Amino acid sequence: MDELEFCIKSMSYPLGMLLEGSARRQGKFVRVRRKEVTLPNIPFAALCYLTGIALYDSLDLVDKKRLQNDYRAIERFRRKMLGSKLGDVLRPYIESPGRHIFPGERLAIDWLEFEARRKKVEPYLERIVELEKTTGSSEGLLKGTEFLDGLSPDRGLLLVYIAEDEKLRGLINAALGKNNPQFREAVIRYFKALQG
Repeated sequence: MDELEFCIKSMSYPLGMLLEGSARRQGKFVRVRRKEVTLPNIPFAALCYLTGIALYDSLDLVDKKRLQNDYRAIERFRRKMLGSKLGDVLRPYIESPGRHIFPGERLAIDWLEFEARRKKVEPYLERIVELEKTTGSSEGLLKGTEFLDGLSPDRGLLLVYIAEDEKLRGLINAALGKNNPQFREAVIRYFKALQG
């Protein structure tokens, strides 16, 4: 998983699944097709946002409705990036996404595969929720989540995605960062890419 896939999955795991195994090509516009994504040479944060929008736009109306909250997460990312120190550099790309996205193919999320993956990480979520109830503190939760150390970064992102509430997502991210070296390294690579 590269930094772009990590970025998309951190906002919308199902959209990120559409990037899995996709070849990356250089081009003037962001364009998504089955097993191929064309990417311009622009700042990574803008690339992440534009790819998220292009993937969302490639879906049919049923999937778009199902992923409305994920679209909101992509827009929160945009607002956060505009408010960052990179905001002025990113503004030309992310304030007018239509100028930088070329319509691609209609894509479909494999919901059966998503549910199969979800079932594999749900036991981790159940353990974390139980720990949160019994420990009563963030520190206690972090100490009790050593069992996350063998989770792949991909499964870690899915675990965060399926957590219902924002506080729990933050705790899971912290637990993965503390107890899972692979996840921590992926996060570091992602943040380095964001900073350019």
